Amino acid sequence: MATVNDDPDHFDLGLWAKERSLGGRRYPYVCHAADTVAAAMEIWDSCLPPGLAQRISAGLGVPEAHARSLVAFWAGCHDTGKLVRDFQEQVPTDLSSYSHEPGTDGKKGHALVTCEWLSTALPRLGYAGIDGDEDDGGHVTSLVTQLLGGHHGVYPAPLTEFRDPFSGFGFAEGPWEEQRGRAMLVVHDLSGSPTPPPRMEAPVAALVCGLVILADWLVSQEHFILRQLRTPPRDGSRAAVHEHFRHTVSAVPQLVASAGLGRLAVSPATFTDSFPAIRTPNGLQESLAHHLPKLCADGGLVLITAPPGEGKTEAAFHTADILGRATGRDGRFVALPTMATADHMHTRLKEYAARRSTVPAPLALLHSMAWLNPDYAPSPAPGVSTVLSGHGPDTANAATAGASGFDVTEWLLGNKRGLLASWSVGTIDQALMAALPSRHNAVRMLGLAGKVVVIDEVHSVDPYMQTLLERLLHWLGAFGTPVVLLSATLHHSTANALVEAYLQGCGRKRRRSDPERVPSIRYPGWLHVHPGTGEVSADPDPIPTTERLPTAVDLVPVPVREGRPDRSAALREQLGPLVEHGGCAAVICTTVAEAQATRDLLAVWFARVRDSGRAAPELHLLHARFPQERRTAITEEIITRFGKEGAAAGRRPTSAVIVATQVIEQSLDLDMDLLVTDLAPVGLLLQRAGRCWRHEHLKTVRRPVWAAEPRMAVLVPAEAESAEHVPRSWQYVYPLSLLMRTHTLLRRRSGRPVHVPEDVQTLVDDLYDDETLIEDVEADIRRLGEEMALRAHGRNAVIPTTRGLGEDLHPLTAMDLGLGEHHLATRFGADSVRVLCCYRDGHGRLWLDPERTRPLPEPGPHGRVSHEDLRAVISRTIPLRASHHTQPPLPAANRVPDSWADEFHLRDVVMLVHGVSDDGTVTPARLGDRTLFLSRLNGLEERKN
Repeated sequence: MATVNDDPDHFDLGLWAKERSLGGRRYPYVCHAADTVAAAMEIWDSCLPPGLAQRISAGLGVPEAHARSLVAFWAGCHDTGKLVRDFQEQVPTDLSSYSHEPGTDGKKGHALVTCEWLSTALPRLGYAGIDGDEDDGGHVTSLVTQLLGGHHGVYPAPLTEFRDPFSGFGFAEGPWEEQRGRAMLVVHDLSGSPTPPPRMEAPVAALVCGLVILADWLVSQEHFILRQLRTPPRDGSRAAVHEHFRHTVSAVPQLVASAGLGRLAVSPATFTDSFPAIRTPNGLQESLAHHLPKLCADGGLVLITAPPGEGKTEAAFHTADILGRATGRDGRFVALPTMATADHMHTRLKEYAARRSTVPAPLALLHSMAWLNPDYAPSPAPGVSTVLSGHGPDTANAATAGASGFDVTEWLLGNKRGLLASWSVGTIDQALMAALPSRHNAVRMLGLAGKVVVIDEVHSVDPYMQTLLERLLHWLGAFGTPVVLLSATLHHSTANALVEAYLQGCGRKRRRSDPERVPSIRYPGWLHVHPGTGEVSADPDPIPTTERLPTAVDLVPVPVREGRPDRSAALREQLGPLVEHGGCAAVICTTVAEAQATRDLLAVWFARVRDSGRAAPELHLLHARFPQERRTAITEEIITRFGKEGAAAGRRPTSAVIVATQVIEQSLDLDMDLLVTDLAPVGLLLQRAGRCWRHEHLKTVRRPVWAAEPRMAVLVPAEAESAEHVPRSWQYVYPLSLLMRTHTLLRRRSGRPVHVPEDVQTLVDDLYDDETLIEDVEADIRRLGEEMALRAHGRNAVIPTTRGLGEDLHPLTAMDLGLGEHHLATRFGADSVRVLCCYRDGHGRLWLDPERTRPLPEPGPHGRVSHEDLRAVISRTIPLRASHHTQPPLPAANRVPDSWADEFHLRDVVMLVHGVSDDGTVTPARLGDRTLFLSRLNGLEERKN
């Protein structure tokens, strides 16, 4: 029962903040407010990187101890809006002692009520009114109330849009106002009674919001609240509340530790100490290790450009250590272009952390399928301790620490929490989401701001993604976050745009009359961008590189019939010596369908070789349209056999061909005797060429007699004078003008090999800069128009710059047209769905496999699909480009069972139901007017009707 007490130091314990899943009990509001203060202080002390604490303090204009108290006070006020009748009456409560307060009716949501009320209450503690200007601190009050109003992930619009010009917000004198005022004063007291800050920068306000959300999430966990309820305050007196606070202060360090939020620290070390297996650093690594520490006392951005196989990853790890130590940012986030490359990098970074860390902490893997990785995710079902804050569908019972120092905790597996781990690896999408107006983007910003952010393969972004990346870099610059960019083939204009975006965030805007900061790129090389002066420092000396033989590049014409390339004769010519004498080659096709057809073509040829009594090459196929578990297994086998250790360990095949799509060109450390590839933009061809004789310097690979030099055969249209002679599928994937420019560029070099690294940057720059390469003006104009459209889409999608934001946080989470967060895209036009191939027998039963050994899972006794079954289903799903066939409402045959409708990971899966007869014959599935069939050898095929 809620009762009024006239004692100004007494708080009504009948007014609650949490009740869901507490077995009919309620957790008093004042206890939750005090808990959040304690959590915010502990986060500041044990989790916040020193450099980020300094940045927040500087943005508030106060010493760090003062900033700590302010953040704790504001966190303690975040739920004040629950102290209104509308909220308290959500569960049966006797509120007869409390008068009606008409101004708080209307179901505004307690976060907005918090925002409104604090705008009227904070002036009692010396804050300016929200109508004040910047000189008298009105903007501080406005930002504080807005960030607290955004603690559920969405910032409210400025309060001037809600306030009645005559009655204000409608808060009236009386018992409700007394309780709110007492609550504010008690958390102010618990926080150390901090005075208002003289200023607040909007970027810092976003970081503070992230800290408030984190503190709230931690102390809103069900298991924590139930434990707190064992020793409730004896009464609502100030002394009892202080006693409760002291108890919480002693409990929250374990709460924070069990969530996995500790800082992963590494000690200073030389490059060779960091990488004992590398006895002598190469030129790039030595140059960075020697020169960079003298330049980066204030952090900044480092761009590293070098060929594949030149040790960029090791250089990036060491660079991140140098930057992190200089700036007090001990966290790391490594961004990769794909889930497969992120999985591989997670293993490498974990090995590095295990070797280098002085204090271990969980290391997270961030992408939508990470929980399927048995080397990463723990065995319980995805999700973590129930958090009673209404921010996400978390389902497990308790947050527990990992079994070893780097194992991720269940808490960090929760929705949107992975970036809060001290070190993490993920797809670039995880970082780009911070540049979109997404719910809880304050948490993403907080997770990135305290780290050194390493972004690999920045050349792989298209104009839309580049626009998002530029805005992300802008905000990282505003946070003072160090950044490392890696690329093998980057055009100088892209490098300049990325550098300018970062410096604008640092407050270093370039005038139009100023020269470009990055007019050219030294290759291989690196440059450092100073965040304060804007000065760009390049490596001072030429960098020696790993000695490489020049790569012969041959243009091999293929006929194009009805818009499709006919590779048969070209492949027989190029692979004939391999079939006769052995060796390893890769054939890279533009589309999945073409890779499947090529594998079939080679399989027929190799079968005839075997039928003649000769040994035939092994045949492998890799693309994105295999079930997840199958693609992972294929990738691991290919890396094991064709990777750096394959030849030395005796695992490299005597004779083999890998047929693949573009997935093979990104971060897969493979060595091929010969590379055969479809025509593609020259930067991608150079990436692919990096897989040719990649490990020659190790002297572990025995080359076949026919492989006298590294060689890449580029399949080009036999007639390429116009668009009609370029395969339609190639034009669908790559801009026609870049294909034609690349063809012309390589044709002019006919007979001359490509010297790596000497020729790389010239080729990459000439593709765009050399106007004499234009053979189809309309195609070039069309490409430029498409690029402009993609950039426009990107500009429409991203959050504002810090300058454009001004003193209003609302645009950081405001989505146009009422679209939900699921409509936000980090890759334009790349929407996909996950499909599950299953099998219906003659009795109507559904199975996960055509052998009918594993039935389609059903929920267990508690109404949920078990973790084992969930993993079995999702690991068999396949990404498929979204189309009108995959949009709801789906045909009945393609819908998941009704029993899966409440399963977060299963409800949006599209079913591809194959038929299976008693004798094991499998018939294709239908999806609208499409016929699809899951082949054991080829993956998901689309068949003609």
